[in-house]
Formats: sequence, C-alpha cells, structure tokens
Amino acid sequence: MADKRSEAEFFDNDYSTGKRLVVGHVYSIVQNRNACYENLIYRDVDGRDILEYGCGTGSRAFDLARRGANVVGIDISPVGVAKATERARAEELPNARFLEMDAENMTFPDRSFDLVIGEGILHHLDLEKSYREIARVLRDKGRAVFQEPLGHNPAIEAFRRLTPSLRTKDEHPLHRADLKLAERYFTQTHNHFFHLTSFIALIFRRTRVFSPTVNALDRFDAALFRLIPAMGFLAWYSVMEMSMPRRR
Repeated sequence: MADKRSEAEFFDNDYSTGKRLVVGHVYSIVQNRNACYENLIYRDVDGRDILEYGCGTGSRAFDLARRGANVVGIDISPVGVAKATERARAEELPNARFLEMDAENMTFPDRSFDLVIGEGILHHLDLEKSYREIARVLRDKGRAVFQEPLGHNPAIEAFRRLTPSLRTKDEHPLHRADLKLAERYFTQTHNHFFHLTSFIALIFRRTRVFSPTVNALDRFDAALFRLIPAMGFLAWYSVMEMSMPRRR
C-alpha cells in the first residue's frame, strides 16, 4: 500500500458519511455471490478462532460471533473499529473484538486462526505481504476466504475511471497474476467467478422479474465460466478460497 494514512482517512470519511451508497444499487445483483461466500465462511465455526481482515464496521463478525466463533476484526480505520466495538458492546457479543491494525504487518502470533475472511480488502494492499501474513497467522489446516474485485473487464474499468471519488488512489482490482500469486503461499486455491452478464439485470431492478433475472444470468455466467474458464477473469468479482498455508 502506497499511502496508509490516506487509506485510513478515506475509510474514516466513508464510514462517517456513507458517501459510496450512491452506487449501492449496483450491489443489488450480488445475492448469489454473497451466498457462495456465506456458505464458505459460516460452516463449522462454533468454537473456532476467526479473523476478519479489514473488518470496517464489522461486516460479518457479528453473525460469526452469534454462531459461537471467537472473532477478531482488524482495520486501519479508527472510525470503523470504534463503530464495530460499539455495536459488539450493544449486542452483548464479548466474543467479537476489534483492533486498529496494519493488515500487512499484523501483531498476532503464528498459527492464531482457523479461518481468515475479508471483503474487498486485498486489492487495497501489497499482495505479497498480505498473502504472507494471512498464511502466517493461519493454522496448518486453516482456510482463507475473500471476495475481491477483478480488473480485466474493459467496461468495468471504464466505470472505475469515471468515478475516482468512490475509491482510493491505491486500489488495484486483482488480475490473473495476482490470483496466481496466492499459490506461492497456499497449497490449495480456488476461485468462484461472479458477474459478467448479470449487470443486465439492473435494467429490471424495480420490477418483479429482477431477482429471477439475476439468478438466470448468474447461472448463465457459471455455465460460461465452466465452458471457457478464461472468461472468468472478465467477471466483476471472485470469491477466493485458499487453504493449507505453505510454511516458509
């Protein structure tokens, strides 16, 4: 990450003002991607030690804590950490705690967690450092699951260039080489790609056919990615599974 202070300031402001909600309608197509992510992170969590990496205001930590996990969330934003801590206290979840911490240089001991999760965080970071740190804090049979945007689709990249105020200057949606880099730190990796044609459903967002259209287009995308695997890299997002960290 080139400028951690500016990243923290950006997200402090976002968590305080919610300025990025102006494009919230775009995220109305993500239900199947979220279902994939949730199926991977919510299974067998009772009593497990889980790290939410780049937790913001605590996106999944509370659900995990209610399911019996011991959750630690870290974020570079003091505002995000304060809001998450306040909510955990209000919801009486002592097994969810939040810390301000640099994700590239975590202070946890080796092999601290059974699962590390995150949403839209890796593409803000130095991937070499991040993968190394995630592998370091995972136990030998641990898993990491992330949702991350990809950077190969020309139309999506054009939209990003037209909306610079909605992102930090150091963001770098992931490319094929970035996904491949994970293999250096994890024995097993797998990517579930989402959202190539499903953007078409936004035309019907305020109609009753919206959800069925999203589902149909997601199924079409999944079939396309199976038939032509390289097309997956033109998707908007990948749900990344990484397991069995390599020890260096």
